[in-house]
Amino acid sequence: MFFAASKLFWLIGAPSHVLLILTTAAAILLNTKFERPGRRLAIASGVLFVVIGVLPTGTWLAGPLEDRFSRSALPSHIDGVLVLGGGLHTKIVESRDAPAMESSEARLVSAFELARLYPNARVVFSGGSGDIGAPGASEARAAKRIFGQMGLNPMRLTLEDKSRNTWENFLFSQKMVKPQSGEIWVLATSAIQLPRAMRVAERAHWKMIPWPTDYMTPRSRLVFDTNISENLAIVDGAVHEWIGLIAYRFK
Repeated sequence: MFFAASKLFWLIGAPSHVLLILTTAAAILLNTKFERPGRRLAIASGVLFVVIGVLPTGTWLAGPLEDRFSRSALPSHIDGVLVLGGGLHTKIVESRDAPAMESSEARLVSAFELARLYPNARVVFSGGSGDIGAPGASEARAAKRIFGQMGLNPMRLTLEDKSRNTWENFLFSQKMVKPQSGEIWVLATSAIQLPRAMRVAERAHWKMIPWPTDYMTPRSRLVFDTNISENLAIVDGAVHEWIGLIAYRFK
């Protein structure tokens, strides 16, 4: 229920979707007898476009999340690496047998680097399908293929392919792995997701060393980027995480 509700909410509530809805509604109203509210909606959509598409609003929102955890010195021994799914294009990876245009594959590269540094550590990838329309397209399948292309020994890899969100990532992975008290695990996922993921790990009583990947923002908060589509994507990602932090507090 929580998963379906969150997906339906985000379909309407994502800032870029709100912009599209406002713009469409304004265009419709301007051609009816409700021209005055249509003009107001047009102004509102224009302002919103500047705020989330032109100004570095995404950097202002995402930066504090990405700065929450940094890569610190790792111990001489770790027992495992947990890699969270999110955004892997399973259909593209499998049909073309090559990486897709997706920055979240960087977390797999980071996990592989850790696997080389710690040859006895387990690598666990957790990710089913977060798409209501394609529940069978498991991210774990794509991760298996990508790890194989990088040369990771498949005997070291554990795949969890049922989870649909961060909460289920930990719930299902913990049941599969059964981490013992005193084991040292590293959590590799996007820097923007780490605050929420670490909160879930704490509630699951699974101690993790954060290992941020997939950074979206520079350290400077005053960098203006003229790539509007990228600006919108960063705003969407940041708002999604801030809402997630609030929602998981009450879950």
